[in-house]
Amino acid sequence: MSNVRKKKLIFGVIAICAVMLVLGGFMYYKLCMDPYRGTVKNREYSKELDTLLSTEEALEDLEYMMERFRNHHPAWLEENNKSVEAVEKQYEAEVAAIKEAQGEISVLALYQAASRIAAKMHDGHTYPYWSGEEKRYIHDFTQVNTLGKPIAIDGIPAVELLDAYKQVTAYEVEFYVEEQFWSQVIISEYALRLCGVDTTDGITMSFEEDGVMTEYHYDFVPIEEVKGFEYSEEEEPWVSYEIDKENSVGIFNLTTCVNDEEYRKVLDDFFAEVFAGNIENVVVDLRYNGGGNSAVANEFITYLNVEEYDSWDCGIRLGWYLHKSENIVYNNKKKPQVFDGQVYVLTNIKTYSAAMDFAMLIADNDLGIIVGEPSGNLPDSYGDILSFQMPNSKLMLCVSHKRWYRIDRSKSGQPIRPDYEVESSEALEKVYELIDGLE
Repeated sequence: MSNVRKKKLIFGVIAICAVMLVLGGFMYYKLCMDPYRGTVKNREYSKELDTLLSTEEALEDLEYMMERFRNHHPAWLEENNKSVEAVEKQYEAEVAAIKEAQGEISVLALYQAASRIAAKMHDGHTYPYWSGEEKRYIHDFTQVNTLGKPIAIDGIPAVELLDAYKQVTAYEVEFYVEEQFWSQVIISEYALRLCGVDTTDGITMSFEEDGVMTEYHYDFVPIEEVKGFEYSEEEEPWVSYEIDKENSVGIFNLTTCVNDEEYRKVLDDFFAEVFAGNIENVVVDLRYNGGGNSAVANEFITYLNVEEYDSWDCGIRLGWYLHKSENIVYNNKKKPQVFDGQVYVLTNIKTYSAAMDFAMLIADNDLGIIVGEPSGNLPDSYGDILSFQMPNSKLMLCVSHKRWYRIDRSKSGQPIRPDYEVESSEALEKVYELIDGLE
């Protein structure tokens, strides 16, 4: 064999080995380290809550959930994590209880067991949930809207049901879970059932009305049939704005965090009018914003006159490895024209996840003033969920695969607390008081 042919053969072997190495590395990553491995692609409706499963099927679903926690959640790679110990201990207790019962178990009972396990994590982004074909609600919201919190439900003190709810839900701050209970749980059939309420014949709520105890009975119906609920098939805009020229205020409303073309166009249009009208104050309304993509905040800041700003540290779980990013500083890609006035951000208990991150970027970089209520979850938390579906009950499962840390470490463990704390409904009015110099 000539030297030329030998060289060609060697180069060929090297090329094949290189390709195989790359392909092998890619396959290893996809199979062992890719956070999204095994996530659900085609979701099915969860089985009805009264559906019976065998002991084996129930245990298989719980084991499926625990495997996703162990293989995807960052906490399982952190040393001496007390929450992990609590989750594992609760899992052992639930498995023992199911085995001891030695019989069929309803999807509801499995849902309750899985929820008790996940609740020990106190991670607002990691939890099982029921995704049935139809969710039903009390047929009339009038009394809840006008009389407020019920004293009892089916004779059970409402505060006892609140305690029951805390045992089966994932939350990070106490006031958030309480707000969820009073605003969402008490009107929802499946949520009440999760708390142990028998809804077979509807429910009866007891209210204190003018010093007298009054009872109202409710059946459960689809949301569009509920009295006192303004149902519309037309979706409200999730991003919008208004300009108050008289008071030199621009209000940017954002009810969910989606960094798409629509968001960027509305943002561009908003600031175009701000600049054209020489508006001096900009208000970002993040009340009732449950989160989404945190990049919406970065896009907004491109309109602010700041060269760079700090972001949060994070850890990303990649299989057996927790990749950490620290001391992150963004070089701001400023727009040709930037805003030099005062920025206000409105928050409330329902300001959550990416919306909370938005508020943190503004607060911890001293880019604006926060007005309203504390955020519903913590900057120091887990997040960026992966979605799975249990094989037998078809319960859905959310699992965090990232760990976030607050930018201002001196405030670690705290929610985003406003500079001016007022009730949610009074937040915008408070901004106008500040602008008018009444504070």
